[in-house]
Amino acid sequence: MLNIQLVKKYAAAMFELAKEENILSTCDKQLLLLCELFKKNHDLTAFMDNPQIKTQAKKDLMTKILSDGFEQSICNFILLLIDKHRISLLTEIITCFHTLSNEAQGIKIAYVKTAAALTNEHKAALIKKLENITKKSIQLKTHIDKSIIGGIIIKIDDRLIDGSVTSQIKSIKKQLVANC
Repeated sequence: MLNIQLVKKYAAAMFELAKEENILSTCDKQLLLLCELFKKNHDLTAFMDNPQIKTQAKKDLMTKILSDGFEQSICNFILLLIDKHRISLLTEIITCFHTLSNEAQGIKIAYVKTAAALTNEHKAALIKKLENITKKSIQLKTHIDKSIIGGIIIKIDDRLIDGSVTSQIKSIKKQLVANC
């Protein structure tokens, strides 16, 4: 519970700073890059999470990593997290920041599951349809799941639209059982 509060607190602080400096979109992109770096590089994560490694060594490493085009605000933020021994929360903080950033920019993420890959034309049509429904800009996160047989499942926030063949079969089965 405490970690969730800390994550929200740090994400909100970075979000407010990025908004104030008018670099919200840039910070969002750079923080997502940093998040990917930590997710893909387990040695970096282990190094930063190791309490036996001196704080200055961690700060030196992150300063080298961030010196290549990252906003100064992000550099200062990461160094603060290291000083406060909160760097282990970085990926969660970035995820929370990204959510705040998307909200501020009027962007919704639509998680789309299909049995086969969508063509670019289908993606564009789906984005247009979802933007008309939500009145927000839509970004698709697609996933292929052959178990749904066909159709599509869309999740936006807490809304779920299940147009999969599997769910239709289950619905028909329930109706048949109820009628017997």
